Amino acid sequence: MILTTSRKPGRKTRTLSRVLSAYMNWDYISRGKRGMEELMQLAPKIAVIEEIKGNPAVLKVYDGGKEVFLMRFNPGIIKKEKMDSSPVFFSGKLWFDPEILDAVPAGNAGNRLKKRMRLRNAIRKEVVAGRKEGREYLNFLYDGSTVILLYPRR
Repeated sequence: MILTTSRKPGRKTRTLSRVLSAYMNWDYISRGKRGMEELMQLAPKIAVIEEIKGNPAVLKVYDGGKEVFLMRFNPGIIKKEKMDSSPVFFSGKLWFDPEILDAVPAGNAGNRLKKRMRLRNAIRKEVVAGRKEGREYLNFLYDGSTVILLYPRR
């Protein structure tokens, strides 16, 4: 999957895009003047981070030219960190299928794999979905420390 931004992204949007692409094992491409048709030729599945008032606020995923996922969010913490290419696991109550984001699926097979890897202490990347003080959050953990914290708006 390829991750890109809107045409003229701000610094915070570029930082979030680079960190998120490294975390999710996606390729980051700065968009420039490229249209969506040109990006679709590079990969069939594309994620786009869009801005509202200069801040990253919307994540859209396109598959074959059709929008398959949309999430509005407020960014919290964004930390630049070197990461490996280990698989991404999701935990908690999700309102979407992690397979949309090219993560380990959240079915029986995915849960068995997560359980085996947890026994070996081999899970490095885990996204925890939760609710605290009435607010939903997605906490992107790498080796147990927060790399990205997003507050989804539904």
